Amino acid sequence: MIRTLIALPYQVARLPLVVVDANVSPRLADDAPVRLGLDRVIGTADKIAGSILRNDDIVARGADRLDRSEKLATAARLEQDAAVRREEARATARSGSRAATRKRTAAQRRAASGLEEADVAEARKKQQAKARATKTAATKKAAANQKASSRATVAEQRKRAATSAAEAKKRTAQAEAKSELDQARETKKAAAEARADAARLRDLADAKKQQRKNS
Repeated sequence: MIRTLIALPYQVARLPLVVVDANVSPRLADDAPVRLGLDRVIGTADKIAGSILRNDDIVARGADRLDRSEKLATAARLEQDAAVRREEARATARSGSRAATRKRTAAQRRAASGLEEADVAEARKKQQAKARATKTAATKKAAANQKASSRATVAEQRKRAATSAAEAKKRTAQAEAKSELDQARETKKAAAEARADAARLRDLADAKKQQRKNS
């Protein structure tokens, strides 16, 4: 009885959050800060309420929502890291190209000063160094892109799995919430009927008592 009295206010307080989640969340990206924040609030509330009510189902529901929120946040961070790594690879390639341009300019200036033979040999070495630098930069860029692509693929797969699981749990949670509200209404109705029956019995007893006095 005490758990029921505690559970009813909790369900009533939780219902607006669930309604907001059902109406607002579908319009937002899965990893939108607002949606993740709402999931954390509802999940935390469910875990706390479930612990107080000693209801493992509510605790599990809250834990699942929090787990989904954390996975989506992690996926977003991984995607951001991948973008940063791609940009770093592009910056490395641009830096290598600028360095090669500066070296070519220096070689041309030395050739113009009459050191043709020495400059030819140096230019050859610089060309080889440039080829190695270009090859190294290309290798690093390809490796970074491959790593970023792999992480992005894994993150997307995790995101899809988390989204699918979260949607299923969300539907289950909504059904459970509706069932609990229906039970609360039935309990309230039964209580009202019991009070009405008690009132009729009391009136009947009073009437019989009055009848005995009159007789």
